[in-house]
Amino acid sequence: MSSAKDFRYLIPERIFKEITEKAKDELPHLINGWLFAERKENFGIVNNFIMNPDLRKAKAHVKPRSWMRYKKSKIYNMRKFKQEPPHPDIVWQWHSHPSGNEKLHAIDKRILKYLSNGVMIIVIPAIPDKEQKAHLVGWYYDKRYTKKPIIEKMIFEIISE
Repeated sequence: MSSAKDFRYLIPERIFKEITEKAKDELPHLINGWLFAERKENFGIVNNFIMNPDLRKAKAHVKPRSWMRYKKSKIYNMRKFKQEPPHPDIVWQWHSHPSGNEKLHAIDKRILKYLSNGVMIIVIPAIPDKEQKAHLVGWYYDKRYTKKPIIEKMIFEIISE
């Protein structure tokens, strides 16, 4: 059984608006960062997010220059964030999809395949001209124990604080 099933993902409306507005402000570029959450029994509540200021602006998905460096950097950053106050229980990477496509891009899938398990959070900015509504979706990926990967959609519920 995977950890994405029977688990609820909650995001306060204020944080949802902030993160989707940031994605909208940076159009047509992809932006990315880290999302932090607290675990409570069978649900996680997002309590903060930060941007990744060290990456260049890109208009399309770009494969990592070094897969090993990407993996080591991700593990290092996740550990670092969990050790620093406020000590979040859950740390996820997120990035935007200005196109509005909530499905995993081929590069997203290659990254998850290389990591063998993980979560990819996708932020979709609102674009009224295209009738695109802002939303957030996550993808849980696990290929550790099966030949075919388990890929499950994580639906974020917007809550009032």
